[in-house]
Amino acid sequence: MENLFFIHEIRGKDNEIANKGIVVAATYDAAKQGYHAYLGAYAYGNNPDTDFVSCMITDKTGAVLMAETWNAPQPEPEA
Repeated sequence: MENLFFIHEIRGKDNEIANKGIVVAATYDAAKQGYHAYLGAYAYGNNPDTDFVSCMITDKTGAVLMAETWNAPQPEPEA
C-alpha cells in the first residue's frame, strides 16, 4: 500500500463545532499544503465565524506528524 497522509480539520465558534473532516493526501508535501491552507483560511482571526481551529497531519500508522490548535484571543476583562 502506498503512503497516505491524513489532514484532520476541526473548526468551531462559540464552543460549538461548525465543521470537521479528514482529507486524504497522497504525499507529505500535499498534506502540508492542505494543513497550512486550512489554518490560513480559518485561524489567526482570518474568518470572523471561527474562534477555534485544530489541524493535524497523521500517517497511516497513526503517527502525528504536525499539529496546531488556535483559539481566538479573549478580550481583557474590564476593571
